[in-house]
Amino acid sequence: MNNINMSFDLYHLWQVCGGQLILIVAGLLLILVDIILMEKDQEIRGRWMGWLTVFIFAATIGHLACREWDLHDTIFMNVFSADKYSIFISIVMTCAGLLAAMMSIGYLRNNGLVRGEYYILLVFAVAGAIGLIQSVDLLMMFITLEVMSLAIYALAAFLKDSSYSQEGAFKYFLLGSFGSALFLFGVAIIYGTTGTLNITQMAQYISGGSYSTLPILVAFAMIMAGFFFKMAMVPFHMWTPDVYEGAPSVITGFMATAVKAAAFGVFMKVLFVGFTPILASSGQPDFAATVNLSALGPYWKPVIWWLALLSMFIGNLIAVSQSNIKRMLAYSSIAHAGYMAVGIIAANGEGRMGVLFYLFAYTLMNIGAFGVVYLIDGMERKAQDLEDYRGLGYIYPSLSFLLSLFLVAMAGLPPTAGFIAKFYVFAAAIKEGYFLLAALGVLTSVIGAYYYLRVIYLMYMKEKVKDVERGPIAAPTVVALVIAALGVVYLGLLPENLASVANLAQQSLAMIF
Repeated sequence: MNNINMSFDLYHLWQVCGGQLILIVAGLLLILVDIILMEKDQEIRGRWMGWLTVFIFAATIGHLACREWDLHDTIFMNVFSADKYSIFISIVMTCAGLLAAMMSIGYLRNNGLVRGEYYILLVFAVAGAIGLIQSVDLLMMFITLEVMSLAIYALAAFLKDSSYSQEGAFKYFLLGSFGSALFLFGVAIIYGTTGTLNITQMAQYISGGSYSTLPILVAFAMIMAGFFFKMAMVPFHMWTPDVYEGAPSVITGFMATAVKAAAFGVFMKVLFVGFTPILASSGQPDFAATVNLSALGPYWKPVIWWLALLSMFIGNLIAVSQSNIKRMLAYSSIAHAGYMAVGIIAANGEGRMGVLFYLFAYTLMNIGAFGVVYLIDGMERKAQDLEDYRGLGYIYPSLSFLLSLFLVAMAGLPPTAGFIAKFYVFAAAIKEGYFLLAALGVLTSVIGAYYYLRVIYLMYMKEKVKDVERGPIAAPTVVALVIAALGVVYLGLLPENLASVANLAQQSLAMIF
């Protein structure tokens, strides 16, 4: 009987957490493969490790999309859940890992950094991110958050000979640890007050009347602050520019997309399931009392309102003054976090759908932009100043066109995915009466358009002042850039399919039990 139960449990685990298991097992196998290939030529070693990693991410996406999408289940005493919301975010993060792995094959070769641990860390970073978003237990969220973060810290410091990389990674580690500590202290207070770490059980407990007590409010504030560090929201953004500038360009794109998707995804999960009345809309009698959690709105909505506004304004305004393109895109990432927060503050289905759509679109256009930056750079930090981009439109027309497309999308101009993403979140905010915030968001988008279009202006309207020699272009990088470019255009012209899938995903938040 015990063997039968064990077989059933393992199959159940595979059903719910198959994506995580593929990445964990594959990551361990990559360690073995790297040891076997230790004596091989670096070129061969890098090619094998890179393509194996691409295959692993592709297999994970296939499993998530085909095997887990229609599931609604929990495992490990309700620690992990399989629901459309978690699977959607997991697919976004794995797509970021796939594109980053494809670009890394050429990047590592160009920079003489072919080492197997790079791909191993990338796989475990995505595994931790998927575990984070699938968690419905606050302690497991902390554990998986650290698994993801430790891998990212190491990847950010991968340029061992660069003081910028070491400094950025050290700042990231210190401030990231501070954010994690805030989150953990909040979790401890929640457990001490409610006696549970499950977010649905927590919502049931505090909806009985303790939602307005000081311990719950303090814990709520600390958990939110911990996530704000990971989301790079002002004023918790201090680490972002130095880390983005110092990290390898492909990893910078990965951090700006996969890590942001993980942070926003788990933040919305904890916020809407644990501290809002969304569970009451499920129709389950056990959660009817959670309608009382609407009383928490006056506490968290003003905070998100101001953080969204500050992130949009400060991110865009400081980006205007940057002369390094990676720092410019770092402040741009802060501004985009503010735009996504506009969808969160709407606290309606349209807003949550808009944020999910935004995360997918942002992944394509941001990682695509950093892919072009690494190619133009040749070797890391060789051509990152904006002045280096003067006249490149006629020297490297294909790369300049792709970069222009990604920058136009990030500026939110039609007919690109960036325009549709901003439209969705602003429309959701307007529906809930946040007219001023939406208007100010549009104003900051105009500021953002200036520094994005400035790069395009330099490429096509200015004479070159420096001979910039791009790096060799590997075939996987070309494929990744084409996929990202086609996705940006397709979602700008035909967004309905992804929007409907994102809407189904956000609806499943009300059914996490």
